[in-house]
Amino acid sequence: MIIRTKHTNNPLTFGLALAAGTGILLMILALAFGVVGGADADMTLIAILFFLGLALLIGGIAGWLFVVQPFANFDDINQPQDAEPHDDHGAHDADHDDAHDDHAATPTAAHG
Repeated sequence: MIIRTKHTNNPLTFGLALAAGTGILLMILALAFGVVGGADADMTLIAILFFLGLALLIGGIAGWLFVVQPFANFDDINQPQDAEPHDDHGAHDADHDDAHDDHAATPTAAHG
């Protein structure tokens, strides 16, 4: 049995994702506390939780953009991944143009 000890390819991006996810969770909790508390809710606590979550979310996304830089490795979907055309397909298709045996049943005299 093989046990993996390393669960992520890049721990830094995993940590940034956790920070952003924790930020979303804190913002949701702040909004939930506001709904449950109603008019009597402590707005200072709700504001602190919400803006702390917002800061974690923005920091996680900005850190991920800085580390991963997805804009530098952008793939153009209009360009094929292989720059060279494959000439193998023409020869391959020619092989399939061979005459095939007819395996269909031939009509016979009616069984009487």
